[in-house]
Amino acid sequence: MRLFLKLMLLGALVAPAQGQDPHDWQSVSRLQAGDRVRASLKTGPVKGMFQNWTPEGATVWTVTARREDVLKIERYRHGMSRAKRAAFAAAIGFGGGFTVGASVRVYGLSRPQARAIAGGTVAVIGAAIFLLIPDSKGGDLFVAIITLG
Repeated sequence: MRLFLKLMLLGALVAPAQGQDPHDWQSVSRLQAGDRVRASLKTGPVKGMFQNWTPEGATVWTVTARREDVLKIERYRHGMSRAKRAAFAAAIGFGGGFTVGASVRVYGLSRPQARAIAGGTVAVIGAAIFLLIPDSKGGDLFVAIITLG
């Protein structure tokens, strides 16, 4: 158990070190031509496909902006589909139900049977709940690549 906790702590400390500074213009190099982006410029926002960038500026859709005019560039990221969320909820529900089934003694059932029944029941309930919950994204989801302003 201690090894697991140490590995989790190490992973939490190493993960932020891999990212780039969001205030560095070089962060734009992570974008590929064709990525869906939203650029906040001093003249207003621009949504479209990322074309290219240079040390002097960037091109989004048909707009070429100088570096000093760019306030923020964000990349579109797909959220999790309803089916994936339901599968995720079912997996968590099965784990929780399996644990509850292990701690509850049901007469006439062996422990493995009780675990399987409780796990399956809670998995179905969890998946059904997540299928009924609407997406709360409220539109497109953008992740900041660079923030200069």
